Amino acid sequence: MKGALFLVISALLASSVSAQPRQQERDPVKQRGALVAWAQCIATERPEAARSVLTMDFRTDTYRRELRELSETRASANCFRAMDGEYRAMRTGGLPFAGALAETLIERDNQPILPRLAQAALRPMPEPRSASDRIAMCMALGASQQVAELFHTAPATAEEDAAVAALRPAAAICSQNGPALEANALGLRSMLATASYRLVTEEGRGQ
Repeated sequence: MKGALFLVISALLASSVSAQPRQQERDPVKQRGALVAWAQCIATERPEAARSVLTMDFRTDTYRRELRELSETRASANCFRAMDGEYRAMRTGGLPFAGALAETLIERDNQPILPRLAQAALRPMPEPRSASDRIAMCMALGASQQVAELFHTAPATAEEDAAVAALRPAAAICSQNGPALEANALGLRSMLATASYRLVTEEGRGQ
């Protein structure tokens, strides 16, 4: 039996750095938890599709279409029930969903992220696809310890806030030759997750 849950990609919340919860989704912990639970469902039940979309050029219409279709995939009833009932129709931008997918897949590889980022620093960096992508890759390679610590925190917690604060100096250094990066915790974590995925996975490096 399949249960349907549609993670709606709202045009109003499509910004990668300023996605804000709707009024009825006022509990940030539950909202972020629902996002993670849904991404885990998709990554578990459609891992190849998830890996494929994360290696696409996010500037293209094809990427946006594939990511939306993936977010609207029917999942098993168990996955559907894993989410808080009040958040089964939540709305979020595309980058937060992609970031949650990336974190899930990195974790599922069963290899610690820190040494993988250290190894990635010895290889040529994939071509950045935007200014924020360049900054995120720079941070992931230059502040690997802090990035790994961020990924080990629960979303929307004081621990996450502290990990994000610890990364602000790296963000300033990595953006010193261009516009400053302005991102909330969700946006920064999502950018770092998608950038790290491309840095540490074979399919990501090949794109």
